Amino acid sequence: MSRAVPAAVVALALAATTAPLAPATTQERSLVVYAKPTRAQFVNHNDDRERGALRNPFDPDSPPTPPNANSAKKGARAGDNALFSFKLYSDARLTRPVGNAIYHCTFNFAKEAICEANFTLNGGTMIALGPAKLDSGNVNIVLPVTGGTGRYAGAHGQLTSRPSGAKNNAQIIRFRLL
Repeated sequence: MSRAVPAAVVALALAATTAPLAPATTQERSLVVYAKPTRAQFVNHNDDRERGALRNPFDPDSPPTPPNANSAKKGARAGDNALFSFKLYSDARLTRPVGNAIYHCTFNFAKEAICEANFTLNGGTMIALGPAKLDSGNVNIVLPVTGGTGRYAGAHGQLTSRPSGAKNNAQIIRFRLL
């Protein structure tokens, strides 16, 4: 009998360590802020375009940049930068400030850009980073949230920004965090 009890205990312990784990539950949090633009700065690298008219020095077999990539069309071109700043509010009437945001975007081709967005909010910060379509026909900008500090430490998920429809050019930014 004394040998049966330890064997049963070992069998029970082995079953507990090999049993499948229950799926982890993640609770989704959401946050909505209203962003009013306060400043925009564009850097047009038109004076530097001649440097790009070469073959790639790291791969001499690659073709040169296509001629239509930096055409004379209006708008941002590959390599141009844009910097936007916003004041953030918790209400659509823009009366309760909760922080500010800075977007820094570097354009690539087809009116797309790689954007980094930094949000300073009451209780912490959040960072979003990724590709964005920035042409006037695109109403929503979606970026992955990649981290944060304070109340938002380890934040990840996505944000969606769209015009609020108000005459003040405000944006509605919805964060979906996991």
